[in-house]
Amino acid sequence: MKWFRDIGPGVLIAAAFIGPGTVTLCTIAGASFGYSLIWAIVLSTFATIVLQEMSLRIGLVTRMNLAEVIRTSIKSVLLNRLIILLIISSIIIGNTAYEAGNITGASLRYFCNY
Repeated sequence: MKWFRDIGPGVLIAAAFIGPGTVTLCTIAGASFGYSLIWAIVLSTFATIVLQEMSLRIGLVTRMNLAEVIRTSIKSVLLNRLIILLIISSIIIGNTAYEAGNITGASLRYFCNY
């Protein structure tokens, strides 16, 4: 049971990430476009690796998480608030787009003849 406690909410996140919309949209995209969208997978994998590694290096060097580094290193109150607003906006817009795709993909399952 210790290993289950150590993984934290990762299982819930993974289960929520691969939903019916994801499976449906990926199947439709694969059937429609074949291998012509492979560049998107390569680009997103590369960007994920770079951003995660950069965040890891910042955490190892400063012993702080990314939010703490932003808060302590940016002294301008206006710029600090602007960056916080940008981060919160990107989280909200990203989650909204993800859920919209998930709901759309789940509803497309009933309307497509694939």
